[in-house]
Amino acid sequence: MKNKKELRIGLIGCGFMGRTHTNGYKRVSDFFPALTHTPVLKAVCARNAEKVKAFADQWGYESTETDWKQLVARKDIDAIDICTPNDFHAEIAIAGSAAGK
Repeated sequence: MKNKKELRIGLIGCGFMGRTHTNGYKRVSDFFPALTHTPVLKAVCARNAEKVKAFADQWGYESTETDWKQLVARKDIDAIDICTPNDFHAEIAIAGSAAGK
């Protein structure tokens, strides 16, 4: 399908689940070729700047953040993918929803 709309992803957390979800974004069109959107790995966020930079370089994210609130506030992000430990999900999800993500 031509002219797919971009879905600009902001991923929060770059541990095992971050790798797993990123792999899914990279492979989704292999499983669902008729999708109308294509994921764009716009930004990844983690507290450790060196670790998140290495993750971004390995997986192809365009940019990094070290504060999830900055990621949520970005206008160039359409969807937030929360890959943090479960006890952090609610605060991030509520903020993402309030920001229209």
